Amino acid sequence: MMKKILIILTAILILISCVHAQSNTTVEINGVSFEIPEKYNGGNIYKNGYSADYFHLTCIDDNIPKSIGLWACEKDYEENITISNHPVKFYYQYNPSIKDNYSHAYFASGNSIYEISWMGNNITSYIEKLIKDTPPSKINEDKFYSLIDESIKTYKIIKNQQDEWGAEYNYLEAKYHESLSKNSDDRQTKELLITLINN
Repeated sequence: MMKKILIILTAILILISCVHAQSNTTVEINGVSFEIPEKYNGGNIYKNGYSADYFHLTCIDDNIPKSIGLWACEKDYEENITISNHPVKFYYQYNPSIKDNYSHAYFASGNSIYEISWMGNNITSYIEKLIKDTPPSKINEDKFYSLIDESIKTYKIIKNQQDEWGAEYNYLEAKYHESLSKNSDDRQTKELLITLINN
């Protein structure tokens, strides 16, 4: 009788450990395997990342300024930290549309830079483990933070240009519509508008 109970208990323990092992999903992003915690399972894998509700994990090598710029400029909090020999740039900002804070951690693994974003205002044990379990960074800490800072500067330059173009477009559009209301066709303004749109 004791043997049967011991066998049943062993079978239950094996079953529980198998269920636990299957609770995490492993995804490969840019050659790096990430074990996605059960909390964030059920998402979609796309070209350079993984997304599930308010959790995103992305390799941002293709466009670092666009990926980091907005969050770096609109942040409520920022901090440089190190997680298991990975330099990490951490931001969070209150997001009124979700009525909660939204965090972003940018870190290097191998020769790539990744972004993890999630709801909350701290680096949870799940996020820390995701970063810690990746291959070591081949980008040294100074170069990583310099790259992040340069990307933010690039984003600001692009954003300022877009704002200037937007203001110029709005002015020219208003001027053109004014000419139409006076029953005249301001061809020069129309050509400038078309030029702005095509750039």
